[in-house]
Amino acid sequence: MLTKKIATSMERALRRFPAESRALGAGRTTIALAQASIMIFTPSSYLFVPVGADEIKIDCSTSAQAISLYCLADSTDRQFLNLLVLAFLLIVASGILPRYTTVLHFWTSLSIGQSISLPDGGDAVAQVVTFFLVLACANDRRTWHWQKSENHEGKGSVWQGIAWAGWWGVRLQVAYIYLNSALAKLPVDQWAEGSATYYVARMENFGAGGLFADLFRWATSVTLIALLSAWGTILGESLIAFLLLRRGSRQAIAAAISTCLHLLIILQLGIVSFGFVMVGAVICAASRGIDAHTPRVKDALARARGSIPGGPTSAPADPEPADRTDAVKIGA
Repeated sequence: MLTKKIATSMERALRRFPAESRALGAGRTTIALAQASIMIFTPSSYLFVPVGADEIKIDCSTSAQAISLYCLADSTDRQFLNLLVLAFLLIVASGILPRYTTVLHFWTSLSIGQSISLPDGGDAVAQVVTFFLVLACANDRRTWHWQKSENHEGKGSVWQGIAWAGWWGVRLQVAYIYLNSALAKLPVDQWAEGSATYYVARMENFGAGGLFADLFRWATSVTLIALLSAWGTILGESLIAFLLLRRGSRQAIAAAISTCLHLLIILQLGIVSFGFVMVGAVICAASRGIDAHTPRVKDALARARGSIPGGPTSAPADPEPADRTDAVKIGA
């Protein structure tokens, strides 16, 4: 009996799953542009750190490394390969043919993560997320991922099931990253006592920099602000993980918290590419909730401006039915 209920619930979730998503496309574009910023603003000499007077030899020993562009074209000038990687990322960011460019995006992310000598954490996240996006976009038949979703006969096809599973893969992986980050901070004395951001802002090679460096150093010298920023980071990461596993507007709230958190980190520490890779990943994971509730937000703003009369919203209903008496809730 329970197995039948689970199967029924899964079938309903598959039918309702929006395989064609503008929010998912926005997340893909954000990740691709964040990676492109690495290729644009980082000199090749930093991407591939030389040893002595010789150019560093890229490790191609593992299977994942061997299929990297930099290993497959090892004899080609690396600056040219960097430009090629940049071109691939801009194609992905444009949103053209999402069903196929997700494969290109994954291969490009793999090439960056496995071959460059300047990892920042975002490259590892991008590799995993873009792999699941290959599956999540398997049933996306649009020419551009900025187009509105259309109803296709493929709603009940195996591609729909693959897309649903891929989106769940993104969702679970991103939630795990944030939960793991939050839990890893708890045993560290500086985070537990609330002084971590004070010390981070004053690190010699990884501290506050740029226009707001003095402001952040001053702010973290205030005990209450230091406590709130340290414990607030742990709370924010925990909330993102929790809300991504909920449905509807809660996913959109997770995306908003992630955006605010990483913008603050970018302003303080300047790790731009990592921050926007994480924001893009959360947008992809929260895409279903964002798609469902964006029209409601637009209608509410329009009513507030007085451009349309008040009344019931034209936004679609929640992705999951409100009545749960005949099904086991397994997804959002």
